[in-house]
Amino acid sequence: MHCVGVRLAALTVLAAAAPTAAAECSLAKFAELPVTMADHKPLVEGSINGVTALFIADSGAFFSMISTESAKRFQLKQTYLPAGYMVQGIGGSEVPQLGTAKEFALKGLHGPAIKNVEFLVAGNKFAGNAAGIIGQNVLAYGDAEYDLANGVIRLFKPKGCDKQVLAYWRGSKDVGTIDVAQTTRLEPHILGWATLNDVKIRVLFDTGAPTSFLTKRAASRAGVKPEEDGVVAGEGSFGIGKRSVETWIAPFKTLDLGGEQIRNIKLRVGDFDAVLGADMLLGADFFLSHRIYIANSQHRLFFTYNGGPVFDLGVHNKEASASQPAETKSDALPATDPAGDLPTDAAGFTRRGAAFISRRDYVSAIADFDHAIELDRMYPEAYYQRAFARWWNKQPVLAMADLDQALALRSDMVSALMLRGELRLANKDESGARSDFETVARVAPSDTSSALRISQAYERQGLYQEAIIHLDRWISVNPTDDRMPSALNSRCWARASLGKELDLALQDCDNALRRGPRTSQVLDSRGLVKLRNGDLDGAISDYKAALALQPKSASSMYGLGLAEARKGTIVDGQVHMQAAAAIRSSIADEFKRMGLIP
Repeated sequence: MHCVGVRLAALTVLAAAAPTAAAECSLAKFAELPVTMADHKPLVEGSINGVTALFIADSGAFFSMISTESAKRFQLKQTYLPAGYMVQGIGGSEVPQLGTAKEFALKGLHGPAIKNVEFLVAGNKFAGNAAGIIGQNVLAYGDAEYDLANGVIRLFKPKGCDKQVLAYWRGSKDVGTIDVAQTTRLEPHILGWATLNDVKIRVLFDTGAPTSFLTKRAASRAGVKPEEDGVVAGEGSFGIGKRSVETWIAPFKTLDLGGEQIRNIKLRVGDFDAVLGADMLLGADFFLSHRIYIANSQHRLFFTYNGGPVFDLGVHNKEASASQPAETKSDALPATDPAGDLPTDAAGFTRRGAAFISRRDYVSAIADFDHAIELDRMYPEAYYQRAFARWWNKQPVLAMADLDQALALRSDMVSALMLRGELRLANKDESGARSDFETVARVAPSDTSSALRISQAYERQGLYQEAIIHLDRWISVNPTDDRMPSALNSRCWARASLGKELDLALQDCDNALRRGPRTSQVLDSRGLVKLRNGDLDGAISDYKAALALQPKSASSMYGLGLAEARKGTIVDGQVHMQAAAAIRSSIADEFKRMGLIP
């Protein structure tokens, strides 16, 4: 996220921090922020007006931001910004307001709570377990070390280190070095250069992006296009702005970052415009696979490789790359070593375990949670996180036992209630799931993100009627929420899947397209509605439009073939249905379960 327009006054929360005097290179640490990874988001704990809140640590954000939902919950005083002020991201732009918190504190930041702290206020797309974003007005006050794999961000004031390589932890590891653009308070983004398939690209280091993204235009310059063989569909994505971003997973030969060469890789490609001229966002997945020191004092960035996959392509993508760096360039290190690595308490082991979950290393995650529980058997977060890891590690009975224990220790733990409800649904325990979800509504009545997530949980399990009930409630009480187009599309799809209330389903899809971006997901849903209604020409038109945006969508390809076959163009229909089966072998069975057969 970056800003266009009038400059805001920067936060002065760190002004009291000062480096210690030293004759040689020294790093004075003035903050150590504990980080818990959740859905590839680095969350730090703070408080607004004395109420605890979680924030996404976002190195790609110009300024700290809070969601509209959270601003209302924390009763922030809001004012309009001057005309022409906007924030921009991969989804376009939004016009924010300015909210002021009477008191703000950040765990790990030395000093008392700060009075009258300003936040931008815009939208709810990043709402959920995070109240807002901590941006570069805090993170770039000095130098910053991102040690996400160990669950920590450290902030430093260096002294006498102008020509030193500041990856102080290196030991025998090779160090990658990248020159970055000079940062200022007005332009604090971390921009450098890399080489992809021998083509020079500009990269933005952005912990706020859960996964790394390459622009479609840059991929084309590197010789790869979405419609080519070897490219598969990715999930839709979004950021600041109203636009949803279509994504693909595509193969590339080499990526060279500061001397680190990663070969035969697959990268996520997004159909979005360059942000600040960057061709690629290096997201939280890259930060998890590396330990990174951003030396704003030198306009350089140093990093070492942690091992394992560099880029996370999503747990649902069986083609996910496990490629590792082949070469790195090496330099000398300063003698200063201001911090250790190993966790020393239950919270530290739990944070590191959460990072292992984000890296899909569930065995290591479980081992860390075991250590945390040995140190503190009354720490509910460790049981909750271990349940999450055990579920992904295909240990559902043990996962459920951990959730029961977490909730025995803290009965109002919304994250544990939500996960237990979702696991109960997956195990066909609808009654138990309903009990957990009703408890969430009771203990967190203003949490609209959880209410929306509940509807999605029912939809994922094919319980469309229950999903519609929850979506009806959410839509009726959140008419201006910027997640409305997504909710309308979900209800359209649920009704179309059931083959009921098709007129209402069509209204939902039409409204989603009017209120939000023209996405392949909504066009695919509307194509299904029209197919059910017997509007074969309309279905064919919508499915073709969806495929123009997402050429590798098995659902749209099969729906197109089915509509063509029913219209009488049998050969074309068979070709498209076969192409859909080549993308996803189960697609014919999925349509058959909805009662749709050739």
